[in-house]
Amino acid sequence: MTKPLRVVDAIAEHDIPGIVAYHRQRSEPKAQRIVAEYDHIIALLTFNPYLMAVRPHGWRVYAFQAGTYLLYYRELETCWLVAGVFHALRDPDWIWTQATIRQVSDPTP
Repeated sequence: MTKPLRVVDAIAEHDIPGIVAYHRQRSEPKAQRIVAEYDHIIALLTFNPYLMAVRPHGWRVYAFQAGTYLLYYRELETCWLVAGVFHALRDPDWIWTQATIRQVSDPTP
């Protein structure tokens, strides 16, 4: 049996609402496409978390097609942790730091 997929609370509380709010002002259909793609990515990773290769920093990254966003996740001892959805043009060091902070502060089972 594979490990469960755990999504940090910050994604539902901050990442996705912020992305949707930004795009909803410009295009409701695009905002809806991004949410639908996020749901699709989570479903894919639940089924096959090995889908993306491990990057040198230890995270796996799934790039959205509906927008310039990256979903960061990694394998832990007890689960697969989805730590954030970040804009792809952000500083990679900032993204890595945010994902790591979320990993450390997440109360994983």
